[in-house]
Amino acid sequence: MIPLRIRFFLGLIPFALHAQDTTQVYPWRLSYFPYITASPNDGVMGLGRVVFFRQSRWDDRVSLHDEVAIEGGYSTKDAWLVRARGDFPRIAPGWRLQVIGQAGKEASYFEDVPATRQAASVEITRRLIGPLSVTLRGDATHVSYDNVNSYAGTTGTVSQSDFRGRVAFVLDQRDREYDTRSGSLVQVGGYITSSKRVTGEYVLVSGWLPLDKTTRLTARAGVRLTSSNSGELGRTLPAWEDGLVLGGGPQSNRALPVAARIEKKMYLVSVEIRHDLFTFPGGAFGVLAFVDGSGLDCDCIRLIDTPGPIVPTSEWTFGPGAGVSLRLLRNAILTATIAHGAGATRVYVSSGWSW
Repeated sequence: MIPLRIRFFLGLIPFALHAQDTTQVYPWRLSYFPYITASPNDGVMGLGRVVFFRQSRWDDRVSLHDEVAIEGGYSTKDAWLVRARGDFPRIAPGWRLQVIGQAGKEASYFEDVPATRQAASVEITRRLIGPLSVTLRGDATHVSYDNVNSYAGTTGTVSQSDFRGRVAFVLDQRDREYDTRSGSLVQVGGYITSSKRVTGEYVLVSGWLPLDKTTRLTARAGVRLTSSNSGELGRTLPAWEDGLVLGGGPQSNRALPVAARIEKKMYLVSVEIRHDLFTFPGGAFGVLAFVDGSGLDCDCIRLIDTPGPIVPTSEWTFGPGAGVSLRLLRNAILTATIAHGAGATRVYVSSGWSW
């Protein structure tokens, strides 16, 4: 007869094997909730979000195995947004897929000019070796806005459609993709568009350093060069699975309005410290302090009565700021920030971290 002590330890084997299983996929679940965002461009926007998802294992680098989200909202400045997004970071071993489709109206697409915008993107990523991956992305956009020529006294509607293809290499050494605590993320990419064969390149580097269990220091720096700064091409940087608007906004410089200034060569740099004031079973409440900077190189046009040639110049705008954050579960994060730059103070409320 097997002694009781041995039988006890033999009985633990199935549980130990189950605990080591990181491939288990949980069933699909449904979640829905309201939230708000705020920006100098679009005002305060109330949104509703419906998410159909499968959660990942507790020890996975990603929080969700699959996710399909639909959301929409309307703002106090007559801006609106409808978006559907699918994220599949575990679609196959070594592969991940993201699909996004959206339509909306922005109260200030650039320099206080309103515009309607439709966009769709597909991105597929393949892990090459270790933390190194290659990613391919295709974007299709259509933008319409009124173009006012103050010198000629004319008004006309500008309508632009374009397709952009991008390839990038990504070195991901983060401890985890959600609420990152330590590590780095390096992206190097290039793209080409269907209209006028516009080309561009970019480098984006982010890093996270834990100071203690509740505090971490994080920073980001990047540069983007493009052969045209018109419309969508000048506003955006097609970063990995999370493209961002340059020149100002919650993902670039929180001291400036969204796309406050666009040029062919643009820079961004930010340093931020994040501290969890207290945690609870479903998340954490924290505070943050930061300095955002955005820069550009331009061939500045001199006034007609000013002598001398056009001289290339570099311009930078820095803005210090602070804010609060609320994290629910693994990756539902809401941040509210206030920052001062270019002679004004601006408030943003947005979902997720700036990077």
